[in-house]
Order: sequence, then structure tokens, then C-alpha cells
Amino acid sequence: MENQKPLQEHLVTAILHVLYQLFVYFLFVVPFDLWKKATIRLSIQSENQSLKITNISGLWPFMSFLKAFLLEFLFDGFIFLSYAIGLIAAIVWPITSGEIVYVIFGLLYGYYMPVFLSVFRDLFQLGLLPFRKYIDWAKKPAQHMDLDIKNK
Repeated sequence: MENQKPLQEHLVTAILHVLYQLFVYFLFVVPFDLWKKATIRLSIQSENQSLKITNISGLWPFMSFLKAFLLEFLFDGFIFLSYAIGLIAAIVWPITSGEIVYVIFGLLYGYYMPVFLSVFRDLFQLGLLPFRKYIDWAKKPAQHMDLDIKNK
């Protein structure tokens, strides 16, 4: 059953929702939430000691270590450090350039860097999908592989 409100009320609600999501949530909440999630993942990784190569058991321990280092540590580490880097940039850029407007650029750079790094990490993981699919395919036993062998 549809809501029986008049269209004008739906229109006002929809406009407020869009404006809030675009200008308040995405601009102010998302970067800090991404930074918070990276901080929590780094803390859990430290507690589990999952980055130690001695704790990795598998067919390819060094490759598994590199995957964990790149995808689970390095990106999250840069996201975690982005706020400190932004503050440093906000201090250094005006000194080196002589313009105070770079303070704002440095703060914005540091605050929104978690968004850019998260997008880059997701694109990097998408780029690795073909390799992951090949490794999964190569792990299959021969009787389960999709081989089309015919006697001639």
C-alpha cells in the first residue's frame, strides 16, 4: 500500500534527503568513517598478529604475506596516516609557497585522502580479480577442471 501523502510532501522529503546525502553525509561523515574503519582494521590486525609471516600457513606463504601487506596493511596504514599528513601539509605548504591559502588545501587534502585511498584500494583489488580467479582455477584437481579432451 502506497503512502497517501501528497506529492509536495514527498518532493520536499526527497530534496532534503538528496541534499543531506550529497552535502552533509558525503562531504563530512564518509571521510572520517573510512578513517575510523581503517584504524579499527589496523588495531585488529595488530592484535591478531596476522602480518607476521610465521603465522601464515598456505601454499604460498610469501605471496600471502605480500597480499596481506599490500591490501590489508599498506592502504589502511596510509589512510590512518592521512590526517597527520594533511596537518603537516597544511603547515609546510604555506611556508614553502608563501601563500596562506595552502593551509585550507592541506587540511582538505588530509581530510578527504581516506576517500581517495579507499577508491584506489578497491580499484586495485578489482585489478587483482583475474589473478585470483586463475589461482582458484589452478587449485582445482584435474578431474574437476573443465577440460574438453577428445580421442582422435
